[in-house]
Formats: sequence, structure tokens, C-alpha cells
Amino acid sequence: MPGKLFMSTPEDIPNRVIDLKQRAGNVAANGERLGELLKLVRGIALKRVNGLVSTLFENVDDALFHLAERAESNAMQVQFFDGMREVRKKRQLVERLFQEQLSQIFNDFAAGRLKPVRPEVATSNTQGLSLVDDLELEDSLAISSMVAKAENRLNRTLHLVNQRLSVINGGTPVEDANNPIGPAPLCQAFRIAVREFELELQVKLIIYKLYDRYVMSGLEPLYD
Repeated sequence: MPGKLFMSTPEDIPNRVIDLKQRAGNVAANGERLGELLKLVRGIALKRVNGLVSTLFENVDDALFHLAERAESNAMQVQFFDGMREVRKKRQLVERLFQEQLSQIFNDFAAGRLKPVRPEVATSNTQGLSLVDDLELEDSLAISSMVAKAENRLNRTLHLVNQRLSVINGGTPVEDANNPIGPAPLCQAFRIAVREFELELQVKLIIYKLYDRYVMSGLEPLYD
């Protein structure tokens, strides 16, 4: 009969109801499977990254001690020793805050709330920067440089990871800046966590360099 594709007889209705139920069940099953995959990715990522951060902090003490030994002034030596004491005192707290940041990033990603993270470099149109602005600028530059370096080095691998995460997350586009295990979100999470330390800028920049060495440089096996 012409047009039957869009018409139903009474006897067709039960079959169509069953078909719709089956399709709805398949969609729900696929959603649950993708949710489980994301949980698996989250578990692997958190274990790997938290392990790298622990390695970083295990090396902070030696790094600062060696710098203190070679310090050109007593003031610089005191900064390094003070930094050692501060990290020892608050390491566990900062690691826990970092883990909480990572968990929140994954929660936001799964819920579609993770906004692209792109470290912004503070700028000023005035003749000079205040001391606070100057410190914030140095901090921002260090983070931006670390992110750019990692993204350039891992460019091809990150592209593949973005595609995989997009599939796992129901087809939502994923880019470097909103990849929950991308360099930008990981660096921003660390930046927020280390604010708990009361450190001179010079010491904080050294910790950033160690984060680059031990964490950013250790991401490739995670992406593979």
C-alpha cells in the first residue's frame, strides 16, 4: 500500500512497542557501558598521576637542599630551607587537595560541565606591575609554558586520546583544554593545590619545574 512506511495497522502496534522498548534498553545499556569505561579511565588516570605527584614530592627535599648548598646568599639559602620545611609540613594536605581537584575534573567532564582550561597570563596596561601582579605573572607564565611544552610534545598522542574520550563521553567533542587528563587541566589542578604552600616565588617555580620533570614527562605511558 502506498505510504505504508509511515502508517500502522492495529496489529503492527504491539510489535512496534516491543521494538521501541528494545531500542530504549539498548541505549541505556550502551550508556551504562560508556559510564563504566569512563570510570575505568578515571581509576587508571588517578592512580598514575597521583603516583607521579608522589614521586615529585619525594624529590623536592633533595632538590631544594642541593640548591641551598649552592645558594649565592644567606637569604636565598634560608628561602630554600624554609621551602623544605613547608613542603614537609603540608605535603599530605597538598596531595589530597590535588586528588580532590582531579576527581572534580572527572566529575565535571562526565556531567558535561568541564570548561576548557587555558592558563591565562596576567597582563597590565600600566607602566609597572604591583608586587602581587608581578608574582602572579611569573606564576602564570610558568604554568602556561609547562602546558604549551607538554601539548606540543604530545600533540599526536593527545589528538588520539581526545577522540577516544569523545567516544566514551557520548560523542561530545573533546579538545586538549577540556580533556580531563590533558596537560592544561592537570597543571591547573596542581597550581590550585600548591597555593596551600606558603612559599617564596623562587621555590614555587622550582616545584613547578619538578612537576614538569616528573609528572608532565610521565604522561605518555598513560595516554598509550
